[in-house]
Formats: sequence, structure tokens, C-alpha cells
Amino acid sequence: MKIIFLDADGTLLHHEGFIPQSALQACQLAQKNGHKIVLCTGRQKVEVYGDMLKLDYDGMITGSGAHVEVNHHLLEERTFSKEQLQILLEYMHKNDIDAIFETTKGLVGNQKTYDHLERMIQKQCKHLSPELFAKHGLVQVQHNLKVTDSILEYPVNKISFLESDISYQQIYDALHRQFDLVPATFAPFGKESGEISEKTITKATGMKSILNYFDRSAEDAIAIGDGFNDLCMFEVAKTSVAMGNAPIEVQKKADRITTSLDNNGIYNAFIVLGLIE
Repeated sequence: MKIIFLDADGTLLHHEGFIPQSALQACQLAQKNGHKIVLCTGRQKVEVYGDMLKLDYDGMITGSGAHVEVNHHLLEERTFSKEQLQILLEYMHKNDIDAIFETTKGLVGNQKTYDHLERMIQKQCKHLSPELFAKHGLVQVQHNLKVTDSILEYPVNKISFLESDISYQQIYDALHRQFDLVPATFAPFGKESGEISEKTITKATGMKSILNYFDRSAEDAIAIGDGFNDLCMFEVAKTSVAMGNAPIEVQKKADRITTSLDNNGIYNAFIVLGLIE
């Protein structure tokens, strides 16, 4: 039995909101062959909807490791402390950075963030049909964002900041000693966007919890991803696979490279790894 840890956006799920039929088929066949499928995503559990619900996951790691469950049984739940969240709120305000503050049960942000998302939607989604517009990730994020000025009162476990006049590198340099930062894993947020987590919360820690639950070792783990926050997954799993659409820096860290999400990447990887025939 292998435990397959799958990133969502850019790996399993297209940013326009669909999972390729070949990927669904590959996962279902792998499960029939006795393997476990674990969704391992920066998304919060509340953001697992639409096509992502077409799969019956054996486990789920959301919030980049903040929430871990197996068969709907909670293993871990972590959040920023009030003091940490206050530091981040003050930094975002001082540097005029719009951000989405994520909790297991929902997304919160101020009016500026909501308006910033609206501008992005108008720029990136106006050409889409009504059906595709409704499914697009940016539209879904804005729809699910609760506008509030009381962010400090929420159990935030991850922050996604939108592209601003401050570069990702500047933000990283200012915060990386206290927090874990990775470049954006959801491209529509912009080139200089990124994610902030508490240093002890990663996809890798979530993977270890699930491996322990199933009494399995890294030898039994396969990690498949396309983003910088998937590199910690690659370090835990015996076998790592980068999507063909992943940045070169990510591909260089993987044991194997499959085809892109749009070109049956998951299905082809499962064939090569002997998970399905």
C-alpha cells in the first residue's frame, strides 16, 4: 500500500475549477488497488468544494498542515497565537499589503482585500463564460470572503497575501525569522504574492501525522505537487513527482517529472509509478 499525497491547485485542480477526468479516474483506480489518496493543500477545508468533492479522500491535509484528518477524524488543528497574528496584521497595514486571513471554517479580510480581489476578477475573468466565471478560483475566494475589521478575533492558521508594491522577497526578508513563507501557490493572486504560516505548521508535518496514523514510513509515501510549498512534501516522501507545469526550481527538486495538469499529468504519473495499469 502506498499513500499518495496530492497537492490541489495546479496539480489535481485547474485554477478554473475543474479536475481533469483522467486524474479522477487515476485516483479512483489507485484506491481500488489498495492505495490511499490524501489531499495535501494550502486551501482550507471549507475551500474543498466543487470538483474536489468528486473524490473520496482517505485523508486530508488543509491549511498547509494546520488541519489534518483521516476519514473525517481530526488528527491536528493549529492556529497562530494572538501575538503572532497581531504582528502580521500590523505589518500588512504598515506596508499596505492586502491579505486573506484563513481559518478552517472560512476566509476573512477587510474591505480593501475584497476590492482588490474584485479588480483581479475584472482583469482575469471577464472573458470567461458565465459557467467558467462562477467556477474560477478568484471568484470563489471573493464569494467566500467574510469582510470584517475584527480579524484578530478569528482562529487564523494561514495568510495569503496578494501582489502589492512590496515584492515577495522584501516580505520574506522582513518575516521569515518568525514565520514560514513560500511564494504563491495560486497564480491568479499575482507573481509577488505568497503564503505565511506558523513555523511548525507545514504540509510535511501533516504528512508525518497521516503516515503515523496508518503506521507507514516515508518509504510508502508518494508526493505530487507543482508549487514551492510542495517542496517540504518532497523531502518527506520516498518518491516525489513534479507536475510538468511546475516551475523549473520545483521540478529540479523532484525525483520524477510528469506531464502537465492539462496533459493527463496525474494519470501518467500513476502509470509510471505502477499504481495503476
